[in-house]
Amino acid sequence: MQTENSTRIRLSILTLAIGSVLGIVGLTLRGPVPLPNLGVDTWAQAVTGSNYFLAQILTICAYILPYFGFWALYAYLARIEQVEKIAFWGFMGSIIGTSLALATLGIFSFVSPLIAQRYLQGDNYLPEIITLVATGQPAMINLLGGTIYLIGTGLLGLAIWRSGILPKWTGLLVGLHGLFLVFGFMLFPLLFLSWIFLLCAGIWIFFAIEN
Repeated sequence: MQTENSTRIRLSILTLAIGSVLGIVGLTLRGPVPLPNLGVDTWAQAVTGSNYFLAQILTICAYILPYFGFWALYAYLARIEQVEKIAFWGFMGSIIGTSLALATLGIFSFVSPLIAQRYLQGDNYLPEIITLVATGQPAMINLLGGTIYLIGTGLLGLAIWRSGILPKWTGLLVGLHGLFLVFGFMLFPLLFLSWIFLLCAGIWIFFAIEN
């Protein structure tokens, strides 16, 4: 029974790496996308490109798949009493933070191309909606989600560092992933690096977990 449980945990940890690969592929297909107010023509061309829809689907999956990996990290770390509480709140923060951002991600994924098509047909007002979603009142949800995610991944990284049962540096990679992901929405290279950090952490932890 213990072996079966460890196998499920190890397989769930793999979702950190798989999700990261999807995120990297999605970003590679899509490239950087500015907000309309920073370059409306560049934005319109980017979100109506042939690869944009697939890239956004991969990105959504990249955010959702690690749910299972974050759960597995908590389940594995929970055996160490000194870090169980930290790992729990890290797990919760990672899940809640991601979930709060999914609504806006959905708008960028499915609404932006429609608005961009209307813009290219001559409607110059609609792109402002996307800017308002990113910088107006709806952005408060994204800010809250990003803050919670940053805290969550930071706590998970701290729990890994203190646990003594996983390589310490994987905890740093998890924490850096959260930091770079949150601030990567303003700087594309940081967003790319965030998934590389989580990919390395996921693979390293997968091989470090005992059967």
